[in-house]
Amino acid sequence: NAKTVRNNNSSRFGKWIEVYFSKKKRVSGARIEQFLLETTRVIRQAPNERNYHIFYQILQDEGLCRDLNLESAESYRYVNQG
Repeated sequence: NAKTVRNNNSSRFGKWIEVYFSKKKRVSGARIEQFLLETTRVIRQAPNERNYHIFYQILQDEGLCRDLNLESAESYRYVNQG
């Protein structure tokens, strides 16, 4: 999860659950969809906010960075905006 100035553990994703009922008013099925709540934070972040953790985790793994030819986290504006 990402960090915002108001919440240290702020999820950017939500779930929409549709429950289907039979004519006898019994649950007959359901559908779950995941969606992005705030698309603006995918491409930029407000001051003092941290973006999605997966980017930080990837950049902390020196072996993976070497294999993917990635530089240190400081080299990427995307993870250093906040």
